[in-house]
Amino acid sequence: MSSDPNQLTLAIDRPHQQRLDNFVVGDNAELLQALKQVNADFSAFWIFGATGSGRSHLLRGCCHRSEQVGEPVTYVGCADYLAAHGALDADALLGQLRHAAGYGQLVAVDDVQWILGRGSLEEMLLAVYQRLLHSRGRLLVSHTQPATATDFAMADLNSRMRSLMHFHISPLNDSHKAELLRARADSRGYELSHSVLNYWLSRGPRDIGALLRDLDVLDRASLVHKQRVTVPLLKQVLGY
Repeated sequence: MSSDPNQLTLAIDRPHQQRLDNFVVGDNAELLQALKQVNADFSAFWIFGATGSGRSHLLRGCCHRSEQVGEPVTYVGCADYLAAHGALDADALLGQLRHAAGYGQLVAVDDVQWILGRGSLEEMLLAVYQRLLHSRGRLLVSHTQPATATDFAMADLNSRMRSLMHFHISPLNDSHKAELLRARADSRGYELSHSVLNYWLSRGPRDIGALLRDLDVLDRASLVHKQRVTVPLLKQVLGY
């Protein structure tokens, strides 16, 4: 095995499994309760919030929950089809939407903004909606904005999307962010002290995504330096 500590296989390298039961609720209890309800009829949600607000976590969490009870699901992560330079692989995304139009009692379409104005993609999203409507399935759509502030090229798709039940993800306050960071650290086998969290949240970034990237950096530094995460280590590694 390599002697380079940076080459060690870490628990943190395993993807964090995004489930409904490890979503930090904050002020979003009503949304979470609605997502956990399973009706006998068609149901559809438009979930919107800022980047890093947890939209993808909720959609993936719903898919995971349904899979656990044997329900067929299709998750369409539109942003997953972006190339390194930011261009969309529209053909690959179309293929995934075509699959969703024929499979899954639950279909989750994440980051739907990448479909806007692309005729064939919009047509396939409408086909997904129509199929789930007739099969009494469930549709989850996420965006940074409400559907009323979103203009699809297809008028029919616009009206369908605007008819979905809308939920805005409320941003987490500092107490909720501390809960999230503490839970992520606990899942990796170590503890973040109150002093570390207080210092970090008073000087670090406000964005959840940036905080979680910082947590990965701290994880690695803790292993390399063979010490727990402390305020001096945080200052040294993150520069806050």
